[in-house]
Amino acid sequence: KNPLTAIKSSSELLLKNTISEENKIKLIKNFNKDVDRMNILISDISYFSKTMSEIETEKFRVIELNKFLDNFLKNYLGNSKQINLNFLSNKDNLNILVNEDKLLQVIINLLENSVSIAPTNTSILITTSRNVENNNAEIRIYDQGKGIRSDDKEKIFLRFYTDRDESRQGHSGLGLSISKEIIKSFNGSIELTKSDKIDFRGACFIIKLPLRRI
Repeated sequence: KNPLTAIKSSSELLLKNTISEENKIKLIKNFNKDVDRMNILISDISYFSKTMSEIETEKFRVIELNKFLDNFLKNYLGNSKQINLNFLSNKDNLNILVNEDKLLQVIINLLENSVSIAPTNTSILITTSRNVENNNAEIRIYDQGKGIRSDDKEKIFLRFYTDRDESRQGHSGLGLSISKEIIKSFNGSIELTKSDKIDFRGACFIIKLPLRRI
């Protein structure tokens, strides 16, 4: 999966000049794909480094989670696919201490992950709830995609890990790692969990954030 290795192998084969014209064209096409992947990787590494440095100096403030998500989702356009986005809040006041821009970054990343692999006219559900036992606010994001294997629930948060097939190589595998670091900076957690919704049997991510009194 290392694009530099693939580029080097392709160039060596082309230099030997022992392959057919048809295979040369295939190599050049693959070469271009690997260059595109390399550009994505460089951009995402730069973005990751920038985000990590910003986390250390970010400013926090108390916000009401349901109002925050409602305002964001009313203006969220997503990509060109027709996606039905639903928000179901628990109607409580869920006050949390976060950096708003960074929390938005996490929500957008999770939504775009779901949208990028979802069929057209699919639905995504976001819910909020209060966990009284742990004094947490919880955000769950459900989709109707093919889901993620439970064996990969820890791996998906590792840097550069991706389970996408080759037709969906627009991602470097840094998005979820960045999201986890951001949520950790809020003293919260993010994980993949089993869906409890019959109509949303794809992936389900749960974010837990400590509640604050104001």
